[in-house]
Amino acid sequence: MSVFIGVLALILGVLFAIWPYFGWYLRLGWRLKDAEPSDLSLSVDRILGVVLVIFGLVLIVSSCSTGSQSNHTWAEQFKDKLDAGQVKEIRIGLFNPTTLNEEETNTVVQMIQSAELRPFESGNAFGANNTGEITFIDGTNAELVIWGSSGGIELHPDAAQTQYEIMSEELQDWFTTNYSEE
Repeated sequence: MSVFIGVLALILGVLFAIWPYFGWYLRLGWRLKDAEPSDLSLSVDRILGVVLVIFGLVLIVSSCSTGSQSNHTWAEQFKDKLDAGQVKEIRIGLFNPTTLNEEETNTVVQMIQSAELRPFESGNAFGANNTGEITFIDGTNAELVIWGSSGGIELHPDAAQTQYEIMSEELQDWFTTNYSEE
């Protein structure tokens, strides 16, 4: 969406900068009969055009640099934290969460480390058999969704819009055996 707004701002900015009379007409001229813009008004519209061009370029560049690459970076950072042993605790359950013991935590972490994290968009689909949370030493966390909208075990980061399905049948079997319906 921000790319669309950026392109629109860029187009309007170019039009305003090259033809300030067009900008004046869009802002004010259409309301006035037989009126002509002042030189100051045309200068303001030309400056507004330059500002819109800069704004449009910033939006386009920022949307390209914060798209799927930032989500990919989140997955890499998540795996790096797992590899570094920074998991503080894993809790499973919504109302009466159970904290996994050290052995269970290590088992789950190893299964996640060896699994692919596949990004997916859940859209408006919600629901899960169970939920949990992985908390790291630095205080960050990721929601763990068991049998969510993807049909598998999912990670839902706090800051990113993209969710990840943990592609591991071994992990699914483990959760089915140990924590499928609490």
